[in-house]
Amino acid sequence: MALMGARAYDVAFVGGGLAALLLLNELRGDLPERTVVVDPHPVPERPLIHWSYWSREPTLFDRFAVGAWRWARVSGVPPEPVAPFTLRLVRSTDVLAHAASLLEEAPVEWLHTAACSVSCRDDGLYEVGTDAGAIRARWVFDSVPEVPPVFPQRGPQAVVSGTGIRVVAGRPVFEPEVATLFDPLDERSFAYLLPTSPTEALLESARFDTEPQEEDPEPLLRYLEACYPEAGFSIGHVESGSIPLGFAPRRTSGPRHVLIGAKRGLVKPSAGYGVVRIARESKYLAHLWRRGQPLPPSWRAPGNWRLLDVGFLRLAGRDSRRPLALLDQTMRSVPLTRSLRFIDEDLPPRELAAIFRAALPTVFRRP
Repeated sequence: MALMGARAYDVAFVGGGLAALLLLNELRGDLPERTVVVDPHPVPERPLIHWSYWSREPTLFDRFAVGAWRWARVSGVPPEPVAPFTLRLVRSTDVLAHAASLLEEAPVEWLHTAACSVSCRDDGLYEVGTDAGAIRARWVFDSVPEVPPVFPQRGPQAVVSGTGIRVVAGRPVFEPEVATLFDPLDERSFAYLLPTSPTEALLESARFDTEPQEEDPEPLLRYLEACYPEAGFSIGHVESGSIPLGFAPRRTSGPRHVLIGAKRGLVKPSAGYGVVRIARESKYLAHLWRRGQPLPPSWRAPGNWRLLDVGFLRLAGRDSRRPLALLDQTMRSVPLTRSLRFIDEDLPPRELAAIFRAALPTVFRRP
């Protein structure tokens, strides 16, 4: 699709994934008439990915849950309640399709092409370079990690890669009321199991490394065969992906070039943290927009938590076995609710001591 000259808009969304759709819906009654979404992939063509997450309060994802758990276990530790949290599992296609349907009457144009740059012009407008030509906008909401400024910014970095399989067992073997959140597969990866019935479950892997890893369901199948040697399993779905770990760019092209989604800095080594945090941040940005207040271009963790994130990423960059060893040690040593609050950056300082004590042997161990 070629554009004739540079078309002008009030608002341009660079990227049309979860973060863009959530913010568009939050702004639905306040969107200017000239709003465009630049993304090469229409919502119905996006692949199915399962998102698991935890929350204490109701979230907009809950209505789409295909599984929910109030009990969980770590390998080698008996199941324990995760209250006040609930763990849930949703299909990305359900969430995105619903969010897109709510925008059918909104003044939003969908431009199915790839964006490659965002720059600020002398007249104060932003120019978005795309494969189909340039567009101009007064505001840009940017969720594409590869578009400069890129995410993550330069500095300590790592990647979590994973493969997921939806399986059916030949006989009842799963405990539908108990999720397994952490069970090591090898020195660099672990599995988590979300059973939706005595015979059906989603099993996913997570591997820490410096580069994304290819899809590989074999370690998960070996894990199932070791845990349930006589069950027999069939695979109904396979998915894979990677999460870059690092920090959001400090600066964008200007004050109305606002980063959203993972690019905003709302990712951690757990995707379960990200989807809830992105939804919360969408509400916050929409609140500022309606009040006519400045929108912070990116999100910065408080200083003490940021130091912890830097330390974790340096461990991962030095030896990709360290993050797994650190998780293994800490998750076996403290209650799961404390681990989840720690990831959420909601743990009081007095409760951090137990986590630090559990982590120290791994942090100071020689590679």
